[in-house]
Amino acid sequence: MASDDQFTNNLILRSVRDQVQREGICAPFLAEPQPMSDEEEELLDQMAEVIITIGDCIDRETKYKKMVDEFAGVMDRQSFQRLVDKVFADGITWGKIVTLICVVGKSIAKIIADYVSGIVSWTLDYFRDNLLYWICNRGGWINSISSLARYSFERDFGSSSSLISLSSGVFFISGALLGGLIVWRLNRGA
Repeated sequence: MASDDQFTNNLILRSVRDQVQREGICAPFLAEPQPMSDEEEELLDQMAEVIITIGDCIDRETKYKKMVDEFAGVMDRQSFQRLVDKVFADGITWGKIVTLICVVGKSIAKIIADYVSGIVSWTLDYFRDNLLYWICNRGGWINSISSLARYSFERDFGSSSSLISLSSGVFFISGALLGGLIVWRLNRGA
């Protein structure tokens, strides 16, 4: 029973990770499957191939793809419970279990893709609409990075070596580099 529980966990984690990666999303926050025996790993690979095949079938059928996308838009614990109650109302089968794992993986990939692209879009819009003019009037990122880094280190490390000052400097430089990346992407897209 414990082995089946671990296999189930690994199969779901692997399926979700595969679906997310197939969408081109890097998701290092997803839990890693736990180590298993070589025999179990081989079976996991075979099951993952079955799930990928089912997922490809769903992707080819626009009706099913649209349903998965819509489910991802409203997915919460209650809607998930209603879904599984309906799926297994007339009995449990291997096909239903494997398809459910596939649908969950595809839904998670859709949710992550929409969430990440939404936040990136909001950030880019905000920079373009509210900060880009100010940044450009001060010489732009490329001309300002060295003075920003020097200012940050002199201010944060010149008089104090506290952990708070260190973290402030790290956050500031990270923000400056992120802003530079965003402006670079904006200019590249224009």
